[in-house]
Amino acid sequence: LVDEDRTDYGADEQTAEQKVLKAKRVSEMSVPEKVKTAMKGTREMRTLLIRDPNKMVASAVLSCPRLTEQEVEAFARMANVSDDVLRTIGQARGWMKNYGIMLGLTKNPKTPLAMSLTLIHRLNDRDLRGLSIDRNVPEPLRIAARKKIALAQK
Repeated sequence: LVDEDRTDYGADEQTAEQKVLKAKRVSEMSVPEKVKTAMKGTREMRTLLIRDPNKMVASAVLSCPRLTEQEVEAFARMANVSDDVLRTIGQARGWMKNYGIMLGLTKNPKTPLAMSLTLIHRLNDRDLRGLSIDRNVPEPLRIAARKKIALAQK
């Protein structure tokens, strides 16, 4: 297959006005255009498209070959992405080897509780203490963090 897409997705612009124009352009796209942009667009476009309510667009962003671990770590920390995106990130073994991604998923209030509870065992003591007092995470996760700290102190 030969890709004959001549669309200019733009370079990484810096001004706020250009970012607003880019966000407006992305919001006016159809779903197939968003999927194509997710695969070939810039970092800013992927950041805009990961929040799209359509699962197909968000999964296209996660399957982009130019996606970096730093972007995935930022996605894992975002509270305004869908839980399906967080679940997909959590199921990718390659991404879960990165401690920052794992910590971001654990601290994210939208991450499914079962996934957060399994990740809690891989946290270091400092992050575990922070999680035990974090009011943004679900209560069962905070309780589990406190229990793990108590067991470690014995």
